[in-house]
Amino acid sequence: MDECTVDSCGKYTQIQQDVIDRVITTIPTDVLNSLDHKQLTAIKKAVAINSGYNDHYVDFRPVIGIGRWRYYAVFLLGKDRRKAPRNQMTITTIIKALQIVFGLLFLFIAAVLALYLIKSALGIDIFKHFSFGIWDYFRLHVLQ
Repeated sequence: MDECTVDSCGKYTQIQQDVIDRVITTIPTDVLNSLDHKQLTAIKKAVAINSGYNDHYVDFRPVIGIGRWRYYAVFLLGKDRRKAPRNQMTITTIIKALQIVFGLLFLFIAAVLALYLIKSALGIDIFKHFSFGIWDYFRLHVLQ
């Protein structure tokens, strides 16, 4: 990344400077005059750090015009730099793990059931005189 960060060199990129200028112009003059140099520098630094929206590997923003309306779609792909509370991250991770486990369990059971039904439809008996009754139930309730 060629752009220097605010912490490393104290300079702002053109995009950051444009955002800073827009923010500063929205502050009322009397409030702006009441700020000392340290406060103004802190505000500029905070705005510059939070205006780095171009740090994505993929940044696709097409605009679609339909009649007099214009619609846009945004697709961004990049490293997640958001700060989430630690307990929220833990709960989210646990929920995602449970979803994956139950999803894989469901797929496994569905695959075993499908293979069992195919085996039974072909008339293959693995154990003589033993059946779970799934094929008979499937034949009576689903195939008819």
